[in-house]
Amino acid sequence: MCDVAGSIGSVVSPVLEVGKWLVVPISHQFKYLFNYNTNFKNLEKEVKKLKNTKEEVHDQVDAAERNLGKIKQNVKDWQNDVEKAITKVEQLIQEKADNQRYSKGLCCNFIIHYKHSKKAFKLKRDNVDPLLQQGKELGPVSSRTNPLLEIWLRSSEDYLAFESRNSTMKNVWDALIDENVFMTGVYGMGGIGKTTLVQELGRKAKMDQLFEDIVFAEVSESPDIKKIQTAIADNLGLKFENESERAKALYSRMEGKNILLILDNIWEPLEFDKTIGIPCETDRGRNKLLFTARNLDVLERMGSTNNFGMDILNEEEAWTLFAKMAGNCVIEFSFVCFLNQHILILFFNYLMCFDVNIKISN
Repeated sequence: MCDVAGSIGSVVSPVLEVGKWLVVPISHQFKYLFNYNTNFKNLEKEVKKLKNTKEEVHDQVDAAERNLGKIKQNVKDWQNDVEKAITKVEQLIQEKADNQRYSKGLCCNFIIHYKHSKKAFKLKRDNVDPLLQQGKELGPVSSRTNPLLEIWLRSSEDYLAFESRNSTMKNVWDALIDENVFMTGVYGMGGIGKTTLVQELGRKAKMDQLFEDIVFAEVSESPDIKKIQTAIADNLGLKFENESERAKALYSRMEGKNILLILDNIWEPLEFDKTIGIPCETDRGRNKLLFTARNLDVLERMGSTNNFGMDILNEEEAWTLFAKMAGNCVIEFSFVCFLNQHILILFFNYLMCFDVNIKISN
């Protein structure tokens, strides 16, 4: 008798164990059906919080962009993930509404309710809740301020493509795209258009994406090294933390890079690496230096061997430039001075030699 009872017990026990394992998942699945309304209420409540957080982050991003901030990639990724999650939730809520409107039979409703409830639960758990938590931990949405693009790089309205300048333009451009050329110079008397020409070359290089960065700094007759360093650093997004190591910081920022540095209006030779912080020799990478100066001797003493001179404009070009600078009043003025046009052109070229800025008011 005991043996029979023991045998029955040995058979029943495993069956009961299997039953326990089956009951748990079955009951768990039934919870989706029983908690249909609760799961949707919880999902809608949390997705509303997520939308509010999304708007807050959007406002922060908008403010940062207005102040030229660079938005962090993890913030952009979070925004994209939030959009996808909200879309999924809204689609599910729409499916629920459609089901209530076009429901067909009790059994069919049970199946659809089960599927929708399960989706609602998992969407909240796997998408909405993690994104809410990430939104709280994003921190500052921008990492730094982007360097401002110089106005001269945006517009070429001041440049006129004169025939007498085309050969110089081509020669300098060829030097810029030649990997074996580091320094290039443009020289000629003051006011002849050297600055305008090299700035136009900078715009062309920017358009062709020839360099990572294009920097312009004026040197002048009495060079201020700190001012030159600041102009370069501002264009490269560099902030000097230690004033006594400005040259070192600038050197490290430019070392081995692909930057076009235009140094305009050089009167005396400059010491690039130690004084200013411009990498030369083996540390220069693909960097290029483009100079303007009045005297060829200055360029050569700095080690520039690819130098191109500029002459004064011919009569027709000088008159065209004068007409552009004079604006509308040149129509009346040109009629009065028609007979003296040659004298006017010679006078205009004479003024250019002395860096005189001509301004004619209407």
